[in-house]
Amino acid sequence: MAPCRTLQQLAVATAALLGCGVLQTVTAAPTPECCTLLAQAFPADVSPRGTDVWTFENEDFWSATEIRNPSCVFLPDSTEKVAQAVSLFVANECRFSIKGGGHSAIPQAANIDDGVLMPMKLLNTTEVDLEAGSIRVGMGLLMRDIYQALDPHNRTAMIGRYEKVGLGLTLGAGISYFFNREGFAVDNVLNYEIVLADGSVVNANQSSHPDLFRALKGGNNNYGVVTHVTLRTVETEGAVYGGVVYYPESSIPQVTDQIYDYHTRQAVDDRLTHVLPQYGYNGTSNETISFCPVIYNRAVDELPEIMRGWVDTPYTRSTLKKRSYADLAFELHDGFPDRQVQEQRVFTVYADADLYRDVWAAYHTWLQQWRHIPGLYGLHVVMPITQNSLVASYSMGSNVLGLEDHLTDNRTLGVLYFGLTMDSMDDTAEILPAHAEFVQSMIDLAKSRDLWHPYIMLTYSGWDQPVIASYGPENVAFLHEVQAVYDPTHVFQRLVPGGQKLPEPESL
Repeated sequence: MAPCRTLQQLAVATAALLGCGVLQTVTAAPTPECCTLLAQAFPADVSPRGTDVWTFENEDFWSATEIRNPSCVFLPDSTEKVAQAVSLFVANECRFSIKGGGHSAIPQAANIDDGVLMPMKLLNTTEVDLEAGSIRVGMGLLMRDIYQALDPHNRTAMIGRYEKVGLGLTLGAGISYFFNREGFAVDNVLNYEIVLADGSVVNANQSSHPDLFRALKGGNNNYGVVTHVTLRTVETEGAVYGGVVYYPESSIPQVTDQIYDYHTRQAVDDRLTHVLPQYGYNGTSNETISFCPVIYNRAVDELPEIMRGWVDTPYTRSTLKKRSYADLAFELHDGFPDRQVQEQRVFTVYADADLYRDVWAAYHTWLQQWRHIPGLYGLHVVMPITQNSLVASYSMGSNVLGLEDHLTDNRTLGVLYFGLTMDSMDDTAEILPAHAEFVQSMIDLAKSRDLWHPYIMLTYSGWDQPVIASYGPENVAFLHEVQAVYDPTHVFQRLVPGGQKLPEPESL
């Protein structure tokens, strides 16, 4: 994809992504004035439109859907600067975006048209506290930085699995290598340092601002700018056994059997297992494969017996070996390019072998109809949420995800992910509405079999999926109560338009 696009192209692409015929805009203060005021306050930290820094930061995203047209870029290197900037934004009604790792496909989730793009990349410190079993990290860090900081101490954190993913997952849900044993990433956050709408800085944890602390565990960017998080860490054996196993299309029926067995037996009976089952379809080559990160969280030299099915199934290539967690995170990310057009959608079901098989078969057939789209790649992922993981999560407190009813339910939930990659934004108007329609048809299929669950995982969601509403009315009411306390004028709804927002009360 070409790095520079006209405003007309941006408008057309956004209209396609928003599923409507015209570009939707939000009334805002004159952004040139906001950037001028910001540059006066922070002359060394603001880069106007068209500068090298502006160009780099505007294009430094996993998905081309995030490449927008901000008026300027503000690169704070301290919490204090973030707080001063938020005060300036609020006083002058300046729209802005908050960029962590930039790993979202939702338009304007981390960037903005005609507003201030605020990357957090210079908030990049790590502070390991071995006695407390924690690490304090800046929100500009990527997963690789945290693994590299903890590996020498034989410790790890419950964070993302791919090296270039950022810390936005600590506000959404978050699945780690230790998910089966330790629960969601949000429930392994010990403290959020956050800049509120009034420019004040607070620490939200179990004893200080506990209502805000809970709201942030799934509440996304609706309450402030999180600048640092303190993460709980756990001991490791100094290495992990894992890698990626690649399977030919002929092995996919056996892989599908392994996926269901992993969801209902392996991950249930051995909490140190971790598998990320994936199906991939390459439209250019018309090739279908499965490639599965397979991990056992011990310093062993081979998979334990309970996981042997992953290597007994015929495969074409395996990178399984004993390695560090940082090395594993790099291995898993290898081959995933940045700046292509990405689309994600997700929904949740009760684990069912026939449904898993039928959904992939339907998606595979659907994808083949779109081979004419240049660079088309379809990805389907099936991720379990076991009772083990939920018990671990809720043993450390409470979140707003709405899954507490399953603490005594032995049925595994399956999170079904549907991802598209393509070369050009020009093709989004044709394929994305059809993709949304297809995923809805799979939701309808799950409902017809009484297997659908309302939870929508934020970190894999599509722009129009009602993520926060899926947490349930009690949790949404709580989130609005917290908003009334910490952001009564709805700054982070009005001035930070990107990402999954709190639903309006009338839409509940």
